[in-house]
Amino acid sequence: MKKLQLSAVGDLQQNVTLVDFHDLAPGPGQVLMAMEAATLNASDFLYITGQYFLTPPEHADIGAEGVGRITTVGDGVDANLLGRRVVILPTYRQGTWATHLVADVADVVVAPEDVSALQLAMVGINPMTALRLLRDYGNPGDPGRWIGQTAGNSAVGEYLVKLARHFGHHTLSITRRKQGADQVLSWGGDIALVDGDTLGQDLRDALGGVELDIAVDSIGGSGSTELAHRLRFGGSLITYAFLSGQPPVVELGDLIFNHVNLTGFWVINWILRADPADVQREYREVLDLVADGTLSARVYRVFDIEDFQEAFALSLGSNREGKILFTFGSPAA
Repeated sequence: MKKLQLSAVGDLQQNVTLVDFHDLAPGPGQVLMAMEAATLNASDFLYITGQYFLTPPEHADIGAEGVGRITTVGDGVDANLLGRRVVILPTYRQGTWATHLVADVADVVVAPEDVSALQLAMVGINPMTALRLLRDYGNPGDPGRWIGQTAGNSAVGEYLVKLARHFGHHTLSITRRKQGADQVLSWGGDIALVDGDTLGQDLRDALGGVELDIAVDSIGGSGSTELAHRLRFGGSLITYAFLSGQPPVVELGDLIFNHVNLTGFWVINWILRADPADVQREYREVLDLVADGTLSARVYRVFDIEDFQEAFALSLGSNREGKILFTFGSPAA
């Protein structure tokens, strides 16, 4: 058994090590899993370097999401879960960058058998973020609903476009490059614009007077401001990440005269505060959409856990399209 462990918060090169371990067993209410695949996310690196909203404990196991198979169940756990494939909820209560791990049974969701392990490993954070943004804000029952977003060709952006199309909603996405805009349109996006000096006028021309129900932002800065200008009365700008390091900005006129709301979303807050039965049900809905092909995300490259330094370097680099994952044991399809 092998896992990546954090010796101290800080430098990736010095403080993350691959360690061997043995004699892992589940306690009451827990399961032992053999991992199939685990995703590397930007939030994982923020966690490791002490820039996230959670502080790693001493000698923390790391990695937030992944998929594996239950090999042993602890006392009080349904024996029918033995051998079942499960997705791990990204609670940071266990580290997924490991060949094996122990998890609370409440932190796993039974997953389909005939689906790519790589697609299942990415279910924990991004697709649920997209679903909650669409379902928990604005007016999801409006048949003419429009949603705006920055980082339209990001992982969350891809899931949001595909979910919106599935629900019959319309999307306007902002990207940094034309290639990204073309990707968004290929996923079923209605409008995709390239950010630039003329973004405000481009938004006015593209929407033609149509107002956005909500706008979601992971970039901050001027793009968020321009989307806020296009919101309906009482509409919401929701921020879920800070890729540029700049805060989202809503101008005073939009706040006062159009009653625009500025708020935030973090999927872990929802997981920890929602009714556990609702969390399980909503994740099963996402898993069904992955299983029938409605939802998927791009995979850039997979690595063995022994090659974690190369995986880290590639994850932190630029001009990468798609996710990087660890796979364990047999290659994951």
